[in-house]
Amino acid sequence: MSVAVCLLLYSLTTLFAGPPLLRELTRYGHAPRFGVAAWLTAIGSVLLTWLVAVGMIVVGVASRWNYPRVVAASCLARLRGVVTDNAGAAKMVLAAIVAALVLLVASAGVRLARTLWRMRTRTHEHAEAVRLVGHRTADAYVVVEAEEPAAYCVPGRPPAIVVTSAALAALDDDELAAVLAHERAHLTGHHSLVLTMLRGVAAVFPKFTLMRDGATQVARLLEMCADDASARRHGSGALLSGLITMCRAAPAGVLAASEVAVLARAERLSVPTGDPAIARARAALTSVVAVMVAGPFMIGALAASGVLLCGM
Repeated sequence: MSVAVCLLLYSLTTLFAGPPLLRELTRYGHAPRFGVAAWLTAIGSVLLTWLVAVGMIVVGVASRWNYPRVVAASCLARLRGVVTDNAGAAKMVLAAIVAALVLLVASAGVRLARTLWRMRTRTHEHAEAVRLVGHRTADAYVVVEAEEPAAYCVPGRPPAIVVTSAALAALDDDELAAVLAHERAHLTGHHSLVLTMLRGVAAVFPKFTLMRDGATQVARLLEMCADDASARRHGSGALLSGLITMCRAAPAGVLAASEVAVLARAERLSVPTGDPAIARARAALTSVVAVMVAGPFMIGALAASGVLLCGM
């Protein structure tokens, strides 16, 4: 039981300390792929430690299930000990946290599955509607008649890259190629799947800043990842010129070429690839990821060996 409590304490630390640290490290987007990895690792480690801790608690209770009277007597004895112990208040708070997290994890699984299914259904319906309304070109994107210049991608079977007729009229050939490369980077990188998962988690756990900020920050960083992929093939000039043309809003819930402020993305793309700030950002984010990956294993091992005592 001590291992489970230690893991839950680790998850709480990550929940509260993670968001400000990761926001600071990814603020300038110098290493967007590393930033995405850091946010995903933080969220994944919290969810995994919850599952492992709850599993350990359930196994511990199930191992005594054949002796309900013994279990009841043990609980009553523990409660009396908590009340009379000098550290009783701290233990009661810890027990309350454990109980709350057990209930939270038990109910969140079904809610998350339902939320992801609804999101998946909506995006696939959107892709199907786009294919019905628009017409597919030889370059494998769908043109939709609209007065707003916009380009975005939606997942589906198959996925679709959508370009409005106004965008085609406004973009030259180089700009269009750069914008399409940006959207193809989203599709080949399965960015929509990542964001669907994160938005589902944020919808299930809306009160946790790590989950809410994770969905927002990863969306921003994935746009920068797609920018980098496009700039490598077509140059940053054509991409930036296309982004300025596309800076008006695209439909909500899709990955759009102009979804993040153009000025911030322009400043980031102007940074030379050999800038020391990029190397520092990569090193810092790699260190954070390593700590978050190794942290639960180290805490679990120390708690199991008795070196780290977490109560219960």
